[in-house]
Amino acid sequence: MALRAARDWTMVKKKPARKSRTVNQQLTLLERLVRSGFRQTEARFRQVDKRFEQVDKRFEQVDKRFEQVDKRFEQVDKRFEQVDKRFQQVDKRFEQVDKRFQRVDKRFEQVDRRLDVVQLDIRNLRKDMNDRFTVMEDRIDRLATHVDGFMKLHETLDIEMKVMKEQMNRFEVRLARIESAQTS
Repeated sequence: MALRAARDWTMVKKKPARKSRTVNQQLTLLERLVRSGFRQTEARFRQVDKRFEQVDKRFEQVDKRFEQVDKRFEQVDKRFEQVDKRFQQVDKRFEQVDKRFQRVDKRFEQVDRRLDVVQLDIRNLRKDMNDRFTVMEDRIDRLATHVDGFMKLHETLDIEMKVMKEQMNRFEVRLARIESAQTS
């Protein structure tokens, strides 16, 4: 019994027809996309923090090696130079990230301006549509009045036609009587 009900349920279930997206839906999707970008950026910053922790652990290992081995001073100096280069690279990357954030801020400002324009366009469109609906309702009312008048005229003509047929039938009966009376 339960299997039959489950099978019947799957037969009833249909996918709805896909509707075109409205401006609000498109804006919501845009907002989700932007928020997703921020989440990804935050995740990357967390990865950078983890990498910094790894670098800190490596520095601790280097300090232990200083204490253990005096012969490797030159190698450690070379490694420090490499680390300095890496920090410079990291600084350059952070500068690039800052520049990207500035570009993103500018893009958000552009999006805000465009959204303002879209809102104005929507308001104007609503006003225009309301005006057009008012004109159309007026036209429909006038057309309905004319149709009602035409229907009333048609009914009146139909009644008059029936009355005339009846009169015609009566005249034909009279005429038939008169003709039969004249022939006899």
